[in-house]
Amino acid sequence: MDAKTILNPKWWLLAFGVLFLLAGLSNYLGAEGSADTAYPGDYTARDVFYEQTFGLFTMVAATLAIVTSLNVSGRGLSILSMASSGAMMAFMVLHYMAGENVNYGFNDPVILGVVLSLLALLGIAGFLHLNDEDASSEASSEA
Repeated sequence: MDAKTILNPKWWLLAFGVLFLLAGLSNYLGAEGSADTAYPGDYTARDVFYEQTFGLFTMVAATLAIVTSLNVSGRGLSILSMASSGAMMAFMVLHYMAGENVNYGFNDPVILGVVLSLLALLGIAGFLHLNDEDASSEASSEA
């Protein structure tokens, strides 16, 4: 099994979508606990709201990843995989940097490194499949 087989952008986007959907739902439903972890013993109702909002935004991005993985194929899927990989990597780094300014309790450089590495693999998956033909365009060119 080669890298191109393992790094299929459809399955990577779907996996990220499901994981981020679960993480966002957990953050939304457990916002008070998340706020306590983020700002131990010193959180406000506004911090709980921010954690809920972060969970909602995470679920939106996750839903887009899932829908994209199930409905886009070929070159379009590869381009969206690379774009979403880059956008999420930038978001994660900027969020981490902003969190350092307020001693955000979820900031962990090891977790950030793991997530960035996995997101980089999503981008690589998109790149490896950049020249794949879209199944629907193959079918229409055969007709």
